[in-house]
Amino acid sequence: MIQFTSVEEKHIRQMSVLLSKRQERERKIFPYLPGEFEEIDEAETVIRKLLERPYVGGIVAVRGIDVIGYLVYEFKEEAHRGRYVWMDYESIAISEHEHPRLLRLLYADAGAEWIKHGYFHHVLMAPLGDEMVFEQWQDQGFAFEQKYGILSLDDFETKNGTLPKLEFRRGTKQDAPLLKKMAVWNSIHQAAAPSWHPITRETMQNVQKSYEALTEDQEAYLWLADQGEQIAGFHVYFRKEEGFSLVTPDNCVELTAASTNPDLRGRGVGRALANHCFSELKKEGFDYIFADWHTPNQLASYFWPRMGFQPIMVRMSRQIDPRISWAHGHD
Repeated sequence: MIQFTSVEEKHIRQMSVLLSKRQERERKIFPYLPGEFEEIDEAETVIRKLLERPYVGGIVAVRGIDVIGYLVYEFKEEAHRGRYVWMDYESIAISEHEHPRLLRLLYADAGAEWIKHGYFHHVLMAPLGDEMVFEQWQDQGFAFEQKYGILSLDDFETKNGTLPKLEFRRGTKQDAPLLKKMAVWNSIHQAAAPSWHPITRETMQNVQKSYEALTEDQEAYLWLADQGEQIAGFHVYFRKEEGFSLVTPDNCVELTAASTNPDLRGRGVGRALANHCFSELKKEGFDYIFADWHTPNQLASYFWPRMGFQPIMVRMSRQIDPRISWAHGHD
């Protein structure tokens, strides 16, 4: 018989074993994921860091004296989502000997309390190494929002095709007005069909300020492409260093923003710019590139995997009808 109970100190070691075993299984599919978290002590450090976050709760599934699964969650609030529950990549693990349906049972037990306290929006980061696992979340009504992928620069080969005549250069402070202009490109595209991702005026202004600031950031790897007198596109990267991340390979850089001039799309600009940047980053000594894209964005969802990025995790969300707080089918 399975019992569900709140996380206590006595459970943490067994939770760490589950997480380390999950990382071992994921690395059989994605060998570039950090190997140190296959060690129980390292996995325990990750879980303890997770439990130190504000407004965190958690439950474990116990059979006899054995912890066979756990779910840790964090209550959050922000302008975009409102009140919601967040489950991070390391927040959920079950025994390899259990049916993935155990994930549903954990979610049902914890979720009952969330709904009771008015948290109707649930978001999680799901690993993609085991298809049966993320299918459980789909069957519970969770939908894809964002995919995260990794490109190995050792395996990267220039993607050929019709290449436009472009000039590539590193961005400078003088390019701040151009970056502000290009900030609009992605936002307009994300708001269009079939993404329909709303961009408010305030959000747009914040994006423009952050793009302008890139030209002042000494840590940014910023490249621009010119076609004659016209700006054709840009990419920006940052070294990705996260000591307790189960998904960040060693010696990795993250693609944080990229865009192509809407007037030049479909002409090979994006591919040419990516080829140039990937080759330059390889020369800089990086081994991997980490990127993410909005799954309803058709261009991005097609382009980045085609360039060699292998999806390793996905952000999924579910919005519960708030009428459940009072509509129970009773007279």
